[in-house]
Amino acid sequence: MSSRSRSSIRFVLALLSCLALFAPSSALAANSTPQTASPLSAANSSVSATLVGSTGGAYNYYQFRYQGSGAPVLVTLTYNSTFEGTSNQAFGFNLYGPSGLSYQGTWTASNQGTSTIQYTLTNAAAMDVLVQVYNYTAGMSIDYNLSVAGLSGGSSTGVVAQNNNTPGQAVNINTTNATLGGTLLGNSGGAYHYFTLIYPGGNSNATITMNASPTYNGQGQAYGFNVYRNNPTNGSTTLVASSSVTASDVNSETLSATITQSSAGSYQLQVFNYWPGQTITYGINATGFATPAQPATGNTDASHAIVLNSARQGASGSLTGNSGGSFNYYLINYPGSQSPLSVSVTFGNTAGVPSSGLGFKVYEGSTLEATVNAQDDGNGVLSAVYNYQDPDATTFGIQVYDYAPNNSVTYTIYQVGSR
Repeated sequence: MSSRSRSSIRFVLALLSCLALFAPSSALAANSTPQTASPLSAANSSVSATLVGSTGGAYNYYQFRYQGSGAPVLVTLTYNSTFEGTSNQAFGFNLYGPSGLSYQGTWTASNQGTSTIQYTLTNAAAMDVLVQVYNYTAGMSIDYNLSVAGLSGGSSTGVVAQNNNTPGQAVNINTTNATLGGTLLGNSGGAYHYFTLIYPGGNSNATITMNASPTYNGQGQAYGFNVYRNNPTNGSTTLVASSSVTASDVNSETLSATITQSSAGSYQLQVFNYWPGQTITYGINATGFATPAQPATGNTDASHAIVLNSARQGASGSLTGNSGGSFNYYLINYPGSQSPLSVSVTFGNTAGVPSSGLGFKVYEGSTLEATVNAQDDGNGVLSAVYNYQDPDATTFGIQVYDYAPNNSVTYTIYQVGSR
């Protein structure tokens, strides 16, 4: 880092230190000033703490070394509190770098009382980054966890976009959650980066959040992303989601979109930049996607059912139908606590096969809980979906069936929410 950059960050630290003087002494912790910031690293990438709020602001500070080279680093703040929603400004975090560089974490999710604020940092330059966790609600005590993923030397690394300017060059992403980053020089005809992700179906939520800089102040949306679904029946693609701006400040914008579809399949993420001559730097956090479905064998009776869980999210197989039924079997352990569970079976090679002959049954022990017949999802793909929530944990048996004679269909089964 240059002496000028180090001077700039020292100025930011000094300014923040002055602001911290207005916090009550009872709120000051060991890392309550920029000078006493607790270090974070690839080996020590998360910390849990408590911060009691003050109307003048209460703060905890952390610092990490960002490796540069456009590597995406995801900063995540999770907490339990009464504050939920994008309008909350009383609790969160800011990131500070050299030369006045600053970013604000953006609320991304709330699930069963736990809220999440995130920012995906990407930059060409290596730098020291100061994290300021703040609480402006007087007397409100908030327990939180702060984590940093993607630092150099760690087990979790992001994907940096390279040579993926056409759909045929798309980078394949084979994880449920992914951190992506890149730089993209815009032009009036459009410049693009492409990624391919696997969506598990079942009407489960898959969310893509992009943090990008610099901020665009013109009319419309000069940069962002689109999500296309690849249709295996005819080779076409269908636009299923486009980004919208959810937050913006002087340095960056946050754009987001959520996908909810019944069928599992391959989805294409297209990052675009129509801002002529302007290079954008972007970081993307993609959650709720799937790992590749592993081939299933030997599960033609209930005693050889294959267990689907977080280690094996999905499976693929084939059935040769007959009027007496052809079956494959799976087990899913449901955790209870009103946690949402989705099960989807998406069929292929179904030309001429009646949808009434395809689907799956859900058993709890020997009790039949549901029969789900396949339906056309509106794009010519047959799929069946089961969604469930309950306070009690249980184990479900899944029987995938084909009662349509003289055919051989393929299928992919995914679950989201099992133990």
